Amino acid sequence: MSAPPRPAVLELDRDASLLLDLLVEVGHLDDAALDRVNDRLLDVQARAGTLDLQAVRRIAAEVIFESRPPSDPDARRDLDVEWSLLFH
Repeated sequence: MSAPPRPAVLELDRDASLLLDLLVEVGHLDDAALDRVNDRLLDVQARAGTLDLQAVRRIAAEVIFESRPPSDPDARRDLDVEWSLLFH
């Protein structure tokens, strides 16, 4: 059985869209990271329909974590200070 075709446009609920905008605005997602988030969201959306805040949080967190090693002092600060505000 093949996977469902990927939609051409992401369908995000309002809160999910606002989170992505915030992550870009505060610098946690650059253009390349946002592209990776969008690609993964398209794969999930093909199975789930409109994406909610939880789905976007999970995927954005994965991409941010992959692109910034925890040993990086800025990444460490983000984990200690901002992570719980953005992802909980």
